[in-house]
Amino acid sequence: MPVALLLPAIACGWGQEGHRLIAAIAARNLKPAAAAKVRELLGGGETLESISSWADQVRPQRPETSTWHYINIPITESRTSGRGWQEYCPEAGCAPGIIGEMMRRLRDANLDRAQRAEALKFLVHFTSDLHQPLHSGDMGDKGGNEVAVVYKDRATNLHSIWDTALLMDWLAARPAEKARLEQGPGFWARRSMSKGSVEDWLWEAHDVARDVAYRNLPEARPAQLGGAYLEAAGPSIRRQLERAGVRLARLLNEALAE
Repeated sequence: MPVALLLPAIACGWGQEGHRLIAAIAARNLKPAAAAKVRELLGGGETLESISSWADQVRPQRPETSTWHYINIPITESRTSGRGWQEYCPEAGCAPGIIGEMMRRLRDANLDRAQRAEALKFLVHFTSDLHQPLHSGDMGDKGGNEVAVVYKDRATNLHSIWDTALLMDWLAARPAEKARLEQGPGFWARRSMSKGSVEDWLWEAHDVARDVAYRNLPEARPAQLGGAYLEAAGPSIRRQLERAGVRLARLLNEALAE
């Protein structure tokens, strides 16, 4: 299938279903005070799940937010290489930097409700995006957007299938997985996942890009991907969704329950 048939892609980590699942996990792990504050800020019957993809929906009207969804750190880099993530963050901002800014805004009682509600919506979304491996690591190919693949007989790109197709196919093949994911991980897993900093989580996702998303690619282009690639990616996708949900809850509890 010719590369000319590739569809243009816009980075929207995890798609709507992935963002919703992450938000559902987070909602289950909010402290009562934080949950009450979320309801107060959102109002109108909205929930973390219903607003989890809002940042993607407003992106065409808010072009300044475009780079906030990701950071492209080469998979050849590592946390110990001496170059921090800040070197790869454009002046307009990037996911790890904007998470800190939205935390600051959410905590700021001097901001009005609309401003803090917007910060909440952005924080929910960008924390999720940070955990999509191809929103954190790449090979000079715009997070896999320039890697031509054929997945299930459809010409697309590597980033696109990590955003949506792999997750949806993984869930479709495992009917009980979706409900289990919504419940979130158990106590000890939550305790372990909630540790660390945003920078720790970024490098963790970056390493999944290196060790799973790219390592399992065949050399030929377009890369022909199917069930074997999905089986290799699935456990990491599930784990990244769980991590994102637990960590989002931690951030919201820190910002709103103290």
